Amino acid sequence: MESPDKRWARILAEYLGKFRIELPRFPLVLDVGCGNAAVWNYLGVAEYLKDKGLGMPHYIAVDKEEAAFQKAKSQLGELVTFLACDAQTLSDYVKGSFHLALCTHPDLTTSPQGPKMWQRVFTEVAGLLDPRGCLVVTSFWVQDHIPLQVAVDRAGLRILYSGTNIFPGRIFDRASDGEPLQYDKYILLARKLSGPEG
Repeated sequence: MESPDKRWARILAEYLGKFRIELPRFPLVLDVGCGNAAVWNYLGVAEYLKDKGLGMPHYIAVDKEEAAFQKAKSQLGELVTFLACDAQTLSDYVKGSFHLALCTHPDLTTSPQGPKMWQRVFTEVAGLLDPRGCLVVTSFWVQDHIPLQVAVDRAGLRILYSGTNIFPGRIFDRASDGEPLQYDKYILLARKLSGPEG
């Protein structure tokens, strides 16, 4: 099976290409709720940029607790800036106009506060996103993907695409209703409402 970084490079090539999202050289990239998946996400972005001749990313990875990304931090070293903070107040910690924001498998349904919490996170991301930038979010089951669409919309972003990802990862479990749980099974792309048409 294809490694997660190679798969992420293909995901970016497919979906950014399909919606004519062009990143500048040395883009500013934000990885929200990164965990240790920051390794694969970073390598996938770096490979995509290399294939496009766009240089290396300025990559900032954020998670609530440093323990969540400790392994990734030791592997990536100074290639990535890691921040332990609450993404609901992200603009207190991060400055800049990001060209690409990633969020893999946000847990919208693990608590009743999940959808509102993530709506606040995506509102923060929207405020940090470049007008020509793009948010890419993946989910591993439909129970997270449906409220994700609502949270992103209410955060003031315009959804370009929301549906099944043609490059999903491996199935790792099944939900109680029998739905296969699969890495990056669903994908959503969004831009600022004031951004260019996709």
